[in-house]
Amino acid sequence: MAKKTSRTQKTTGGIRVMVIVLAIALVLCVGVYLLMVTTTETELPSTGTTGTSDTVTDGVSDTTTGGTSTTTGVSGTISVCSFNIQIFGVSKMSKPEVVDILVDIVSQTDITAIQEVRSSSEEPVLQFMERLPPHYDYVLGPREGRSSSKEQYWVIYDANKLELIATDTWSDPEDIYERNPLGAFFRTRDNFDFIIIDNHIQPSGALAEITALSEVIGYYRDLWQETDILVLGDFNADGSYYDEALLETTFPPDEYAIIIGNDVDTTVGAAANTYDRFIITGTAIEDYTGNSGVIRFDERYDFSSLSIEPRNVSDHYPIWAEFWVNADTD
Repeated sequence: MAKKTSRTQKTTGGIRVMVIVLAIALVLCVGVYLLMVTTTETELPSTGTTGTSDTVTDGVSDTTTGGTSTTTGVSGTISVCSFNIQIFGVSKMSKPEVVDILVDIVSQTDITAIQEVRSSSEEPVLQFMERLPPHYDYVLGPREGRSSSKEQYWVIYDANKLELIATDTWSDPEDIYERNPLGAFFRTRDNFDFIIIDNHIQPSGALAEITALSEVIGYYRDLWQETDILVLGDFNADGSYYDEALLETTFPPDEYAIIIGNDVDTTVGAAANTYDRFIITGTAIEDYTGNSGVIRFDERYDFSSLSIEPRNVSDHYPIWAEFWVNADTD
């Protein structure tokens, strides 16, 4: 005769089953959570035109425009950024919320070429560098300008990924430039070597200074025997300063690629102007991943929780482009 099971035994057995089921469910949930965390840590923030939001720091979200990678890049790539930081010096470094945003932007790039360092002392630069991870290094060009308002070019780079080979400031024998361009020659650990030419074009002399960039490019190409050249910075190449239709005259499509084109707004103000530009020589096209864009920090960071406005950070958005480190054939 079959053995009867008491109500207590049935209840105990049911509880055991429930405990086992709950334990299995808990394990599965933990596994899914860990998988999601791993994906989030390795996945790049989206930078499509619709934009997605990922938490970066307290009160900060990430939304940028153009391309599929913001700044940090993926394995086998580097991100190169240009940023007119607007009158960088003691005053800007005295605003903690502004500095927090600037540090966050720069620390997610492999190279940032900065324009408009106005401080007469290097101290603000040193203070900023102390806020970055220790593997970042920098190059600071000479103070340039015909008037009492002098500026310096400042290039910050990840020394774990990049070796600085040489730097040189264009001598400008015909005195065309208000601020002579700065050239910096880099090599990645995967032997992608390239030249960055950092520029801040004078608005009133935009036509002459932009036109002369072809001579500047030739100078650095011959100086370092390198044809992969990235020309970037605040060109003031729009609005009342410059007819942007002329850009392809100086940078013809069969010799260059204009990565930040005429349809991109690079300024924080209401007017949609493409003042900032990113242009590469033809031989560097094989190294370009196709990802580029503008970092819209007015959307990326939650200014409603801050005591500052986007214009306190800068009147320009940073521009960026991504490059392969292992596709170089020249």
